[in-house]
Amino acid sequence: MRRIGTLTDPDQARRFADFLFTLSIECNVDIEDAPAADKPTGGAGETAAGGKQCHLWIRDESHVERAKQELDAFLRSPTDEKYRVGDEAERIRKQRQSEEKRKKRLQQKVNPKAPAAGTGPLMGVPTRQQTIPVVIAMVILSVIASFSTGFGNPKTSPVPGELSTEETIFYGLSFVDWRDYVIGKDPLASIKQGEVWRLVTPLFLHGDTYHLAFNMLGIFFLGSAIERLEGSWFMALLLLASGIFGGLVQIWLPPVDALPPMLAGLAGSPFSIGASGAVYGLFGYLWIRPALTPSYPVRMMPSNVAIMLGWLVFCIFFVERIANGAHIGGLVAGVVIAVVVSRMPSDRFA
Repeated sequence: MRRIGTLTDPDQARRFADFLFTLSIECNVDIEDAPAADKPTGGAGETAAGGKQCHLWIRDESHVERAKQELDAFLRSPTDEKYRVGDEAERIRKQRQSEEKRKKRLQQKVNPKAPAAGTGPLMGVPTRQQTIPVVIAMVILSVIASFSTGFGNPKTSPVPGELSTEETIFYGLSFVDWRDYVIGKDPLASIKQGEVWRLVTPLFLHGDTYHLAFNMLGIFFLGSAIERLEGSWFMALLLLASGIFGGLVQIWLPPVDALPPMLAGLAGSPFSIGASGAVYGLFGYLWIRPALTPSYPVRMMPSNVAIMLGWLVFCIFFVERIANGAHIGGLVAGVVIAVVVSRMPSDRFA
């Protein structure tokens, strides 16, 4: 998908998109409020206060040049009668819809096991798969691990000197067992003993139900698109890389007593839990990937990017007990993976 230009009049943008549609060129119109800096008081070709920006996206790369030529002609004479093709475009759309329904009925008759409606390509691009086993497994394991460990506050055993089941599970899944940590203050003490699963298992632990819910919503909405487009192996790699690197950044950061008060939110700790680093990794990937590969079919809305980045900064300065190092590390990992993948010759979206 490639953007060919931006108009300031939604009616003109839709009229031009309808005209391209009659030429068998698919054009998506993305309308958003114009930034304050782009809202002068008037002038030819300028956006008035409260104006809009209508971005024109061409779905098929082979149609981009033709669409640019037609846009140049349209800008020279947008009121030309030949662009008033709304009725014709609507007729063609209905005809295509009827044809698609007829084809699906025939397909079901010939092959009853064929996929039903709603399981086709994602935004017009063929997906590697329709299922999302990695995302579903992440959600299920996180729910089980969080509830079975008392959400980071495991119940103690009534028997003195013994660990409860919740304590045993929690200490076994944390990045470092506190009994190993107190000896030499080494955050890698348990991992050095061969317990390498601890690089991953803190992702499944959460501090409360809200923490769990928000992280799982992020994993589901961001991860399901990536897994369908890129496949389960890629999704698993992205999750692990973002989560592990975010966790390592969190333990590498200096302790709170080594930082000025205003930067206390960047203090490190080996006892952080949660999948927010992985969530920021998925976000970073979907944020940068379409910027480097314009034909990538999924794009983050600017408002969503602002919310994610704004929340990261807000947590650093105003929210206590947040693993901001994991957020930053996960984001960096997702961005780096997006850059690397976009430059690979085997990239099918290039």
